[in-house]
Amino acid sequence: MGFLQALFGGKEESPEEKEKKKNERDFDVLKYDGIRARRIGEFGYATKCFKQALAIQEDNEILGYLAECLMLSGEKEEGYNTYLKLVKLNPHDPKYLLFLAQLEESRMNYNKMEEYCEAALKIDSENATAIYLSARAKYLQKDELRAIILLTQAITKNENLTEAYQLRADILEKIDCLKDAEESLEPMMEKEDTPEEIMIRKANLCLKQGKTEEAITYYNKVKEKNPMYRPAYIGLSTAYSINKQLDLSLETLNDVLEFMPDFAEGFKERGRIKLMLNDKEGAAEDLKKALEINPKTFKNIDGKFSNIETEMTEQYKSRNPFGF
Repeated sequence: MGFLQALFGGKEESPEEKEKKKNERDFDVLKYDGIRARRIGEFGYATKCFKQALAIQEDNEILGYLAECLMLSGEKEEGYNTYLKLVKLNPHDPKYLLFLAQLEESRMNYNKMEEYCEAALKIDSENATAIYLSARAKYLQKDELRAIILLTQAITKNENLTEAYQLRADILEKIDCLKDAEESLEPMMEKEDTPEEIMIRKANLCLKQGKTEEAITYYNKVKEKNPMYRPAYIGLSTAYSINKQLDLSLETLNDVLEFMPDFAEGFKERGRIKLMLNDKEGAAEDLKKALEINPKTFKNIDGKFSNIETEMTEQYKSRNPFGF
């Protein structure tokens, strides 16, 4: 080997160079194995890969992936500390501060959430996401007025920030300013590709204000835009039933349940409509089906369904062995 290297002018690698190349190969293998594992939800394995890769070489991208995987695998404290490390390593990048703000929201530490948003805004005063999260913090601390002001500022900075429009409408609806809530969505409604979430919100607000025909129009628009968007069918059925068009409610639900047989809320709603049509046996069967698909179907139920649940329960308590 030495003779050939001398003959062709080659130079044998030093042990240090060999070690360096090996580390580089190992780093790449661990990094991309971790990314693949993260993509398919194997967060425990991904975490191990990322930690071993970081033992070879510090890397912001991998630290971010590691923090995310730790949070998703339930290691929340270590994940939080990893984000803190990213903030220290990147003092001029607001995105890591905003990750921490969102983590503080999940911890219900809204004052701290607000502090991180303020720190991010000192770095980038035009950051719409930071303003939006500040508004969330204010809202969660029951300061609705300040939250609305901040949300309007966030929308001014980024007119495509869907979450800000939705939260502003939520707050206005909560304080019973339904017309203002509806109007706050208008800039998004004027866009060529309005998100389904905004369109369904518009329809719901129309319905609450008694503008049933307008609500039906928007529910149908959402259904046409995205036939798989389930809330559109529930909203449309509700609007038809308010309009005393129970045949159209039933037709809407029959259609969706034909191609979405796992739609528990759809069966529950059809049970409601059947009960209104005095088909108690059919209503009971639909409720039973809803509960088989999702036993939590009637958790956090609102007032308009509570009597139906009671009546349905009595209807088939005697006929099923589970006693629901």
